[in-house]
Amino acid sequence: MTEIVLKTRDLSIGYGKKVLNNAINATLEKGDFTALIGPNGAGKSTLFKTFSGTIKPINGDIVMFGKDIRSYTPKERASLLSIVLTTRPDEMFMKVYDVVKAGRFPYTNLFGKLQEKDRNIIEESLEIVGIKTLKNRYFNTLSDGEKQKVMIAKAIAQDTPLILLDEPTSFLDYPSKIELFNIMRMLTEEKRKTILFSSHDLELLLRYTKKLWILSPDKPFISGNPESMINDGIIKEYFNLKSNEYLMI
Repeated sequence: MTEIVLKTRDLSIGYGKKVLNNAINATLEKGDFTALIGPNGAGKSTLFKTFSGTIKPINGDIVMFGKDIRSYTPKERASLLSIVLTTRPDEMFMKVYDVVKAGRFPYTNLFGKLQEKDRNIIEESLEIVGIKTLKNRYFNTLSDGEKQKVMIAKAIAQDTPLILLDEPTSFLDYPSKIELFNIMRMLTEEKRKTILFSSHDLELLLRYTKKLWILSPDKPFISGNPESMINDGIIKEYFNLKSNEYLMI
């Protein structure tokens, strides 16, 4: 039986009384590699922040691993869900290793002392993303693409069953985007992580992912198989495309 990681029921998201999107009914299952797409202003980042607990839902429910997401303490939530947002915290004076190490804090004691297991996970996370040679560099000296990889390594080090990535391919060149998509696919297939990420790289995500969520400011939320969405003209309709030719997988 497939394990449901996250489920929303008639979810409305936004800020204060301003609703950006509503009637979101969606499900993530264990091992899902799901892309969230939609135009700017549709509420993609807001949805991620709502899942992480940064923003309260305006209406509806979010159930994560069988429990209302609001019932989790921050530490409990941090052991189940990791998130990389487009806006980064101020880590100007931290070394790369220390930024990634912060992903282990949900599992350390009051003094943040690392065990051997924690150190091994940190090293593995640096290796997976390909930034082991950068671990002694200061975060503020890195390029935007390198900083993005560091934040993804931190999320991997957090070792949560659910990973949310808000536009993870931003600032990356094309080869690095391919590398990241391969990493995400490996995490879902080999380590059985569940990944939800947003992206504007429509061609790549249609090639790699098996499930799409689409948020639109003027159309209902929809989810499904990418190939079916192309064949049924849904992608074309939601994005006002003139042709599906370049979208073929």
